[in-house]
Amino acid sequence: MSLEARPSRSASEVRLLEMTKLSTKGQVVIPKRLREALGLEVGDHLVLLLEGDRLILRKPSLDELLEESERNYRERKTLSHEEAFEGLS
Repeated sequence: MSLEARPSRSASEVRLLEMTKLSTKGQVVIPKRLREALGLEVGDHLVLLLEGDRLILRKPSLDELLEESERNYRERKTLSHEEAFEGLS
């Protein structure tokens, strides 16, 4: 369900308001108009933030991607070189 776009505080910005449903698997579809506005593509990672009663989805910053990579490395959740290239010969 699409609702009319309305101007935000800045005249150059437009806020897009869309409605979506939560599936039985807990999945949410991001409407095409919003995906296009954010340049989101299949496989992109998103950061979820909970602020009070608001759930915020946004693209991760480079620092957040590096932090996640470092955390996975420390917790040994990364693949070894052998695992990463397994089956490519």
